[in-house]
Amino acid sequence: MLDIVITEDILLKVLYQGLAAGFIAPAFAMLFAVPFNCLSYIALGGFIIRAARTFLVQSMNIEIVMATFLACAIGSSIFIYIAPKLGVPRPVFTVASIIALIPGVDGYNALLALMAIVDGDTQEMLARSIADLFHYGVRCVAIMISIALGIAIPPLFFYRYRYHHF
Repeated sequence: MLDIVITEDILLKVLYQGLAAGFIAPAFAMLFAVPFNCLSYIALGGFIIRAARTFLVQSMNIEIVMATFLACAIGSSIFIYIAPKLGVPRPVFTVASIIALIPGVDGYNALLALMAIVDGDTQEMLARSIADLFHYGVRCVAIMISIALGIAIPPLFFYRYRYHHF
């Protein structure tokens, strides 16, 4: 059974991380000359996606890879509805909105472990560094795959009959 724990600390963490992502997403979008009228939607998308992932991980104890997939699927589903109304392609919104989910810490830790393998002094340090490399590297790749699948799978359901060949 799924236990949901909601405390003030968890809600504050969800809010803070969502707000930070709400600032990061449109800033990233501006690098690619996204139309100004889309930036508020991208900020809202960034907020929703990061807050959803944080809520799923912190409150429902869902593993981060699955939580990332679900949060991206939520965001992609929202933009499937919004993007056609604004006449803008959906990836304009989704790609910028998920930028706060990129696993930078895991990638950094994997690189540190790789450097430690090169500099490993003892067998024990070498074994620990290899274990860290696999742990952080696999988690980093898994999160990246879950982001890609979370963005790509919802349109398969909504756009199923989009192109009819008569």
